[in-house]
Amino acid sequence: MSETYILEGVTVLDFTHVVAGPYTTRVLADMGATVIKVDRIPDNPNGYVRSAGSISNNVGKKSISIDLKSEDGVSVALELASKADVVVENFKPGVMKELGLDYGTLSKKNPRIILASISGFGQTGSQSHRRAYGATAHAEAGLMWVQQIASRAHEPFAPGMTVADILTAMNTVSGILACLYHRERSGLGQSIDITLMESQLAMLSEVAQGPLTRGVPEKEWDATRHPVHAAKDGYVTININSLRNWRRIAKALSDENESMPDQMNEANQLVGQWVGGFTVEEVSRKMEETGAPYGIMRSLYEALENPYFSERDMIREISDPIEGKFSVINTPVHFSDSLIGPSSLGSPLAGQDTIEILKSIGYADHRISQLLESGVVARQIPK
Repeated sequence: MSETYILEGVTVLDFTHVVAGPYTTRVLADMGATVIKVDRIPDNPNGYVRSAGSISNNVGKKSISIDLKSEDGVSVALELASKADVVVENFKPGVMKELGLDYGTLSKKNPRIILASISGFGQTGSQSHRRAYGATAHAEAGLMWVQQIASRAHEPFAPGMTVADILTAMNTVSGILACLYHRERSGLGQSIDITLMESQLAMLSEVAQGPLTRGVPEKEWDATRHPVHAAKDGYVTININSLRNWRRIAKALSDENESMPDQMNEANQLVGQWVGGFTVEEVSRKMEETGAPYGIMRSLYEALENPYFSERDMIREISDPIEGKFSVINTPVHFSDSLIGPSSLGSPLAGQDTIEILKSIGYADHRISQLLESGVVARQIPK
């Protein structure tokens, strides 16, 4: 395998915070892009301030702290953008234009620039002014209702993680990669407008097809729910899906000549009865013997200990200026001839690399000193 990364040589300027934006640029960093995080001036004189976003979502990035409310600060940001390939931001729509960092301004200085803007409701439209978190999209794009219907719960409930943010991040990565490919042919960049709401709705496209096609009233509609069956000592999920798969399941747990009931509810109930007579380990062994798909319900702690993930290089240990070392989840893509995964840079403090970044774009030492003294930029030095 080559010892290079697939996005080596691509520079990303990162104006993101919370989850969707930082995860987008974390994936790009895992693919080898140089990601420069633009952070606020740290305001905690008594302790370290990390780059905006979680420690895991900032692995592999460098950080510069800039006061974007100052004219000189915006000039520094423009200089960085003029030498970048991609800019990613998730400010409220309109903020980049107010700062003088909108696509029209950036593209005049750098026609090859790609600007990805992440928001709750988009850069245009009657609701573009609304701020949003992932929970907003879970509620308004239908996810919470689908969960409630599928689980037959009396009340809606939130998922255990921010589904919309991760979906939006992966869609943003796809858009950026498509724009990089298009730029190779056209020589020009473009802007990307991507939202939490639309990403969440897109995830529901399969279950939404019924209401879209038939307009079935809510009380008659049912969401897809993969059954979970209780074994003697745990839970197993088994999705029948087809007659061919039914025969594998029946052979594993009962009699391969057992006829599949016409009603799927009855078929699932029968499988549940079979599973109830075995331990989880017994179900696993029997299903493996016939090649039938199944899943063992594991806690997150148990899942992280599953040797499968270690074998597939999905958990990496990272060095860190504060923690020393910690583990993170890797990006789940495997290239045949390119490396992927977090570098040894760790997760930066806000402004940890300010001086190095300014020098890389041509700032002289005396000018860097002036910017530091005036508070336009700042740096933190880990002990």
